[in-house]
Amino acid sequence: MHPACRRLVLLALLTLVAALLRFSATSFGLPDKYRPDEGYLVLRALDFEHDWNPRFAVYPAAQMYLQHGLLRLYAKLAAPGARDFREVYAPDGGALAYLLGRRLSAAFGAATVPAIYLVASSGYGPVAGFTAAALVALSPIHVRESRYATTDAALVFWLTLALGAILALTRRGRYRDYLAAGALAGLATATKYPAATVLVGIVIGHLEGCHREGRSIARALIDPRIYAALALAALVFLCATPYFVLDWQSTLESFRYQRAFVLGGGGNADAGYGWSWLLLHALPDGFGLGCSLLFAAALFWALARPGSGALALAGFVLLSFLGMTLSRYVFYRYILVALPALAILAGAMVSDLLALAERRDVPQGRSVIAIVLGLVVLLGPATARNLMLIRLLDREDTRTVARKWIAANVPRGSSIAVSDAAKRFGKPQLSGEYQLVPLEPLASLRAKRVEWVFADTSPLRFFSPGPDAAELSELERDAKLRLDVDPVRPDAPAPVFDAADAFYAPLRNIGSMSRPGPRVRIWQIDSGQRIEDRR
Repeated sequence: MHPACRRLVLLALLTLVAALLRFSATSFGLPDKYRPDEGYLVLRALDFEHDWNPRFAVYPAAQMYLQHGLLRLYAKLAAPGARDFREVYAPDGGALAYLLGRRLSAAFGAATVPAIYLVASSGYGPVAGFTAAALVALSPIHVRESRYATTDAALVFWLTLALGAILALTRRGRYRDYLAAGALAGLATATKYPAATVLVGIVIGHLEGCHREGRSIARALIDPRIYAALALAALVFLCATPYFVLDWQSTLESFRYQRAFVLGGGGNADAGYGWSWLLLHALPDGFGLGCSLLFAAALFWALARPGSGALALAGFVLLSFLGMTLSRYVFYRYILVALPALAILAGAMVSDLLALAERRDVPQGRSVIAIVLGLVVLLGPATARNLMLIRLLDREDTRTVARKWIAANVPRGSSIAVSDAAKRFGKPQLSGEYQLVPLEPLASLRAKRVEWVFADTSPLRFFSPGPDAAELSELERDAKLRLDVDPVRPDAPAPVFDAADAFYAPLRNIGSMSRPGPRVRIWQIDSGQRIEDRR
């Protein structure tokens, strides 16, 4: 088989694996919605009927518009006679809209694999391309975030293409490369604001290219190409999310809201931040320890042996890390901003090592086998984590178990006392026929004729701390436990969660859980007639 055909087949297989991992379990939890932040996009994508203003600027609007386009297209194909496209998504609280939004993200995630192969191979050769593609295809944090109806998978895709344009402008310096870099940077930023750090990559790539051409820094700074790229980035950003300016009041309100979290944190003492959190937790938990060490080595390699465009990629990575560590309100998924650049640099380092081995007369076959075995060792645990997460998300969530049990056993119209009533993420998503009230001493609840108590408890203590010791003691003594579903297996290693994020599926030690969700318990206060547990 011709080498080009072999490369095409291998890339197709990698892309297929990436797609299978990302499209699997995209229906998790539905019709209940257990992924925070999805509603910010999906509900607004459904609401673009009379105007295009999201009236919300915590996220830029580009991905909302793409979701809206997909929802309209599907509705037109599924129900061509519908007067309002939203009628198609009315059942089950819009569950179908969430599913389509998730699958749009999965498509972006899978498409990133061939995209990063083309970018890395054009800059550093096919070995670099396949290495980068494999690292992205099996990256646990990328696989995880690609199945949610949020912005992260699309962000990584647009950033990958923007980095490819940066490598091209560094090598060739054509106007078209500068304009492509600016346009793609603007589109990435209109998908998620942290992508704006790629503009620094454009500037560093420009300086690197000018240095290669023998131009001074002074001449580089008056070069119109860089200003054309930056201007086009701003223009594309505004075209892709125009109400960032057109509804400036909403933008200011959203930024004021976020400012308190970014600078002061979310009041969550368990959530980490800073360099120690990034290096010791976010990177190894998100990418795996082996891949994190590979990325660190590639970053140092780029700084020590800079190749064409490597400094631009390294500068972009370091700036994105700096932005994360300066904030006290960060999620593990923020490391995805740096993933495409890290994967490309890792591919470039592996390609350089292969070339170095050839210069030292090491047989090429032996070197290739060593590289393949090394990637298998690095990515084997990541693949296992991906499969375990799919298996976990395919299981019924504990909150769904509780919702169904309540619907079958608790009379409609009942009031249910809940622990930490203001923290809604760990609670079952009940119909309006039930009223949730704060947990009080049982005597007070009896006086108010509240017969049922629900409690959610999880290692995510900020979101589901559960009853305190006194409350639990009283419940165990004076109430009857009717339902108890604990998803954490006894004597298993503690599952590791993103403590800042109310998503009840762990990043590591996934096998320690039998199903997603918090531990849920339901007590009946008055003895009454025995109710059979119909779980």
